[in-house]
This record gives sequence, structure tokens and C-alpha cells, in this order.
Amino acid sequence: MNNEEKYKIAFRFTAGTSSGLSFLEDYLYDKKNTDIAYIRSIYILLSYHVELLLKSRVVMTGSFSDKDKLKAKLTKLSHDLTKIGQELNKVELSKIGIKNITKNGTKFIIETVNNIKIKTEDFTDIRYDYLFGKMRTISDNEYKEIKDYIEELFKILNLIEKYNEEDKDCKNNK
Repeated sequence: MNNEEKYKIAFRFTAGTSSGLSFLEDYLYDKKNTDIAYIRSIYILLSYHVELLLKSRVVMTGSFSDKDKLKAKLTKLSHDLTKIGQELNKVELSKIGIKNITKNGTKFIIETVNNIKIKTEDFTDIRYDYLFGKMRTISDNEYKEIKDYIEELFKILNLIEKYNEEDKDCKNNK
């Protein structure tokens, strides 16, 4: 696959992320109190879009002979943000404004270069927690925290779009 082909796929990932984050931002705009009935759905959407965001850089930085090889790589990374971060490496993460990605229990923590800690749920865990009868506890200011995460994720998205665009135009097709 050349950079132009990879860019078209990465662009769809970032476009999906942008619309998803905008949806969450709009939904949370006038929300002041955390609502336990909706928080699970919000975290599912947030987790999904963070994964898409990071995987768009995997698409652009990786070397794939065809879409099947790309799909195999993305499937192997699954929903594990730490694996995706390792695939990108520290240098690439730093370029897009991320210091580190770790996991603590059922949450991934993305530490940014702005010293913001974005906490998002493990996508698999949040979808299947009903199987194990898990009860989630939420804080009174959780909606505000998610709004802050989204603001920081838009900064990361802007950097990713910039680097995806630059990589598309490179003569060196990966």
C-alpha cells in the first residue's frame, strides 16, 4: 500500500473520531450532573473513538502490502490502547502529544505532554461488564472530566491529522 492509499483509510478513521468526539461534546455541553444511566454509553463511545484516533497513526506509520495485512495488524492490536501505543513507539506518541499510555484496572490512562491524564475504559471490559455483574461507581464531576478529556483529544486529533497529511505527501511510500 502506498501513502495515498493509507491516508484515505486513516482519514476515515480521523473523520469518524472527529464526528464522534463532537457528538459527545455536544451531548455533554449543558450537562452539569453525572447520570448513571448514560455514563456507560458515553464511555463506550469515548473508548471507541480514542482507539480509532490512535489506529489512524498505526495505518500511516506501518508498512502493509495490502488491506488484508492492515486489517490483520489492527485486529491483532485489538482494543488494547497500551499495545497500540507500543506499536506507535515513544517517538511517535510524543509527536502527537502523548507521553505514555498505561492501564490501571479497567481504565486506560493516556498521559499527554500537557500533563493531562485522559482516562478511558477498556472497550472490551465496558461492553461485557454485565456478564460479571459489575457495578460502576461514578463521581459527581465525571461529566466535567470527560469534557476536559474531549478537549485534549481534539488537540491530539489535530496533531494526528497534521502528521497524516505530511506522511501522505512523502515520496517514500511505506
